[in-house]
Amino acid sequence: MRFRGYNNPCAIQKTVYGIEGREGMTPYHRHLSRKVEFARDAIVTWIHDWKLAAGDRLPPYSKLREEFGLGSQTIAAAVGSLCELGVLEVRDKVGIFVKNPEGGHLAGRTVAVAVRSLVGSSYAAMLAGFIQKQLNEHNCRCLTFYQQSDPELAPRPDLNEFPGLEQAAAEHRFDGMISLCPFADAARRRLENCGVKYCFIGDDDHPAPAFGVLIDVKGFIGSAKRKLEQAGCRRIVQFCASPTQAAQRRHLLATVTGCSYDGGAEIARKFLALPPEERPDGIVSDDDTIVSGFLAELVSCQPAGEGYLPLVATIVHEEIGERYPSPRMILYSQNVEAYAKQAVALLLKMLQGAVVNDTMVTYKFKELSRTRETVSPVRQIKR
Repeated sequence: MRFRGYNNPCAIQKTVYGIEGREGMTPYHRHLSRKVEFARDAIVTWIHDWKLAAGDRLPPYSKLREEFGLGSQTIAAAVGSLCELGVLEVRDKVGIFVKNPEGGHLAGRTVAVAVRSLVGSSYAAMLAGFIQKQLNEHNCRCLTFYQQSDPELAPRPDLNEFPGLEQAAAEHRFDGMISLCPFADAARRRLENCGVKYCFIGDDDHPAPAFGVLIDVKGFIGSAKRKLEQAGCRRIVQFCASPTQAAQRRHLLATVTGCSYDGGAEIARKFLALPPEERPDGIVSDDDTIVSGFLAELVSCQPAGEGYLPLVATIVHEEIGERYPSPRMILYSQNVEAYAKQAVALLLKMLQGAVVNDTMVTYKFKELSRTRETVSPVRQIKR
């Protein structure tokens, strides 16, 4: 098997992060040339891609030179560096062997992650954290780039709206990218021209790229609406986190906009100001933060044991298991860690040169049984 992509001369320019200043590292390691760093990363990647264990043998020097397109001195320096770190050992007249696959805690590949602001979104923060966790478990470095422009003004952003991203792609500082927001078509084409493998992970509000993990939010909204109607609700609305999201989902259900926990509380105050016969009796939302703020405000603003409490269809994260201050809930679950695992697995398959048949994996929310405890230990409101 060939080392795919390693003989690209542009890839030699790749910058290695996380090495400078590491405790216990000799000056020899801190000042390796970029070609040697590249060769060392390629060898580490080979070890992890093939799941080699201690005692397994690597290809001979001649094969490594051929695969990487590098000279003998560069390969020898990379092997020597890995020997000093305890990853490899060279046995005279026998060959190169793995001594400790985890020695030196080196990462083979570098993967960029593009995210929007994490403020006010437990989902986005969890997803970004799980992606980084999965990359680390696969011995990949993680470079995170944050969108600086207002997502409302740029729902499908360009590369230049993530400081440093476009230059890093042009200089081949990372091998692949996982994006939590849908880039504009021109941005994706520039990434492809730079040789960057791209994987999207997110909901189906926007036209999705051809490769990644798609969260079936529209399917959830349709299912939740039917459940509420079956329960007798006639004035059903959905909570949206932004005007842009509301515009994208308005054809599915009437929308009310509120951002984060405070936004949910503001919606509650607006509903309470309406005449009782005009208040929505059914709520749909895939944003647990808005729902939490909405219900908490209803509980705190009304007399104990009485008041307005609509039936709410929303989600809980399997990793957290939210408990809402209301017994009137229709709950769906989502596994954010599963999204991250799938996205990382898809991207690594591409980087390894494997043929990926399922280019877009769709996840649907799962309705939970009503036996699950949904009420947090605060005062309840009786309908």
